[in-house]
Amino acid sequence: MARGMGETYTNAGILKKAGRGIVLDIAGAEFFLIREDLNALMNNQAADLVNYDGDAEGIAWLSPLVSPRKADMTGVIAHRIYSVPYRGFSQVVSGDRQYTQVREYHSCRNTR
Repeated sequence: MARGMGETYTNAGILKKAGRGIVLDIAGAEFFLIREDLNALMNNQAADLVNYDGDAEGIAWLSPLVSPRKADMTGVIAHRIYSVPYRGFSQVVSGDRQYTQVREYHSCRNTR
C-alpha cells in the first residue's frame, strides 16, 4: 500500500485594509497587522498578528523570508496556517484592491 502526501487549501476569510494596517477576517474573528508591523513585514521580518485588544494571537511573514521573489504572506494562528498570495496582498496594501482571499492550508495523507 503506497501513501502519498498532498496539500490542499480552503477559503478561510478575507484580508482587507483597515486604517493604516491590515485585517484578516477569518470565520468572524479579526486579526490585525498594525502599521509598524506591516513595515517590518515588508522588510523581510516576521510580524505579530494581534486581536482587537492588541494581544498577540499569531505571527505572519512573507515566504520565503529571504528571497528576491516573495510568493505568499503566511500567517500562523492557533496552530493553523493561513496563506495569501503575495500579488493580492501587495494590491491590498497599496490600495489597488479592496480585499483578497485568505486560504487555510491543510496537509493530507492519501492512501492507495
